[in-house]
Formats: sequence, C-alpha cells, structure tokens
Amino acid sequence: MNTRDIIPSGQGYTASHIEKMRRYPEVLARYKKELEDYKRLMQADVDPREQRVMLYSELKVLGWVLGKSDQQISLDISS
Repeated sequence: MNTRDIIPSGQGYTASHIEKMRRYPEVLARYKKELEDYKRLMQADVDPREQRVMLYSELKVLGWVLGKSDQQISLDISS
C-alpha cells in the first residue's frame, strides 16, 4: 500500500467548511463567561478535576487570543 492507494491522484484534502476568526467582543464575552463558570466550579462541594482543567485551559487560550499575559490571566482567575 502506498499514498496512491490512500489518496487518489489529483485529489487532495479539502476542508468541508471554513472557520472565521471571532471578533474581539465575542472572545471577550466568552472569556468572562468562562471566568464565572470557573469561579462557580471552584466553590462546588466536589472536586471535578477534569472540568476544572478543561476550563482553565480554555481560559488560557482565550486570554492569549485577547493578548493577555500568563500573569494577567492567572490574576483574573484568582480574583
């Protein structure tokens, strides 16, 4: 088996849809919502580690998209 068997000649990979970049206000709103969700999750009686890690990671990425430093994101999370 070689690449010709997998991808027919002349046919390449094409994306089925194109994602557009989110606008700054949309990213900022999502960041604030995730901050609220994270803080509410931290006040829960149980320790849902997977959810907490997922929200933290999402906050980091959204913060980077907004141009925030790691320190600023950490301050936002802890405040």
